[in-house]
Amino acid sequence: MDTLTLGGWMVHVMRESDSALSLEESLHCIMESMATFFPCQSVAVILIDDTTKELRIKISRQISYTFVKKFRREGPSPTAERVVLEQEPLLLNDADVASEVYREVKLEHDFVSAVIAPVVKNRRGVGYIFCDRAAGTGPFTSADLLHLQVIGYLIGNHIEKFELIKQSKKLSRFDDATGILQYKAFIPALGVEIERAHKHRYGVVLALLSVGAFRKYVETYGIDRAHALLADVAKTMGRRLSEMDLLARFGADEIVVCMSGQTGAEATAKLQAMREDVRQGVIGETDEPVDVAIGALHLSGERDLKRMLQEILAELGKSLVEAKTKHAGAVVLRELGTQGQS
Repeated sequence: MDTLTLGGWMVHVMRESDSALSLEESLHCIMESMATFFPCQSVAVILIDDTTKELRIKISRQISYTFVKKFRREGPSPTAERVVLEQEPLLLNDADVASEVYREVKLEHDFVSAVIAPVVKNRRGVGYIFCDRAAGTGPFTSADLLHLQVIGYLIGNHIEKFELIKQSKKLSRFDDATGILQYKAFIPALGVEIERAHKHRYGVVLALLSVGAFRKYVETYGIDRAHALLADVAKTMGRRLSEMDLLARFGADEIVVCMSGQTGAEATAKLQAMREDVRQGVIGETDEPVDVAIGALHLSGERDLKRMLQEILAELGKSLVEAKTKHAGAVVLRELGTQGQS
């Protein structure tokens, strides 16, 4: 395929980047392809951080790692700001090294010719792409400027694409009603955590919590109020969990927790504190406190941590049944193959 024409290059780069699994990989494909179609001394994609409003180099070629790491500018310069906000590309040939524009746009290397084009995502400028050439390599032309605009739009489309993919993955992992992990996302995360615990030889505690009032809320107040109750319980429980712990919706009225590095006694104390937090802190539709039953399982040895997940979850279910048979707000923790204590 003739990649020396813009159309040929576009087909080539879109085909190459179509299978990319990340924005970085996608940008890498574009940059590598530019070496043939758009030769230059150096090239960089510079984006504006939405939070800090600082410029940062997202990806570059022929620019040192040290320069990229140190490159931080508080907002675009007037020239770059015009390119980004007004989406007007800029062509500089035989630029005066003493001029303000030259100092504003220069990156690491001196140049005699440069082009700057906006990176446009969803009709909004989010940064720009910069290319420069040294003496003796020929200046950029107005056609080059047009081509770089196309590349800027292509990069913007890729940014938007991967943001949407990331958002979609996040939405598919979390339960709409409670904001915690879905069961289908919890299971693989649990498998990873158990493997990590086996490798580093620490214990894992699984706890399954049932909100007894949930079904009554569905019948009396409707599903939305019931979901609000469950979300409040999950939020209350989460305050006692670390960032490494897992919290997920297991069933209609059930929440599951995975806590790492816990002894049985530590876990029992924490679960009892969670139960009391729910009783004291969750305000329901009536004056009655919201009680939960908690069945837990302590996986402490190599044999426990090597068991099949299905077997572990089945044993966890037995713990919850045992907790429910005691009374509405019981906490029961069992070692695998042994009877636990409440």
